Amino acid sequence: MVKKILLSLMMASIASAHAGNVRYLSFEQTAKPVEKGIERAQAADPYFVISSITATEVGSREMDQKFDLPSAKDLGTVIASLDKLIAFGTKVWEIIKKGKPVVNVDMGTPISILPTSDDPNAAFFQMENWSAPKAKRYRIEYKNMLGMSVISFDYTVQFQYNGQYDGVGKYVTGLQVTASNVAVSWGFQFDASTELMSISNRGRLDDPIAGGTLQINYRASSALRDISSSETFHVTGSGEVLKY
Repeated sequence: MVKKILLSLMMASIASAHAGNVRYLSFEQTAKPVEKGIERAQAADPYFVISSITATEVGSREMDQKFDLPSAKDLGTVIASLDKLIAFGTKVWEIIKKGKPVVNVDMGTPISILPTSDDPNAAFFQMENWSAPKAKRYRIEYKNMLGMSVISFDYTVQFQYNGQYDGVGKYVTGLQVTASNVAVSWGFQFDASTELMSISNRGRLDDPIAGGTLQINYRASSALRDISSSETFHVTGSGEVLKY
């Protein structure tokens, strides 16, 4: 019978000077049935048993360089709607596939959360006061029972905020998640994807503040185990990035 091991490590339990920057992620680890030809001792090898998954913020910046807003044809399709808000882009996209970062051309369309109107595409080009792009970078690390880092990578959350329509509101555009510096040790496979879960209005009906909740799903596996985990974060038209 397949045995499931649930591990939940809470940041409150960390007695470290860096506790404010490091979060321990909950994950589910499933031992696969022992296949013919695999010794029982090998199946219990601590090299393949994940003991912790950590997320550490490693950088945050506002980009000062010039930037180009997407054109109407680049907004993508409607992926969510709410009274006064509508989201365009790609709902689910891969950021790591078979242990390698997915290149930009395959990522899909970045997410824009814009005001509802008769023609949101046209409204987009009447918006003003967009911020320069903001980026936050995090490092994810998987360690096994031997204390070895067997999977690690960085991901960056990037978006523009503060866009106004008719002088009100704070909207979001260019929201995307990309991966870099991916390292996957021998014996493991790794994939990760991002999904827009919901949009919300953090302000008033007559002065909306767009909010978008995204989830990053992680899938690691070996010949002996499957490991799944996820992270949820929320960005707002005010420029906040909130982690859950």
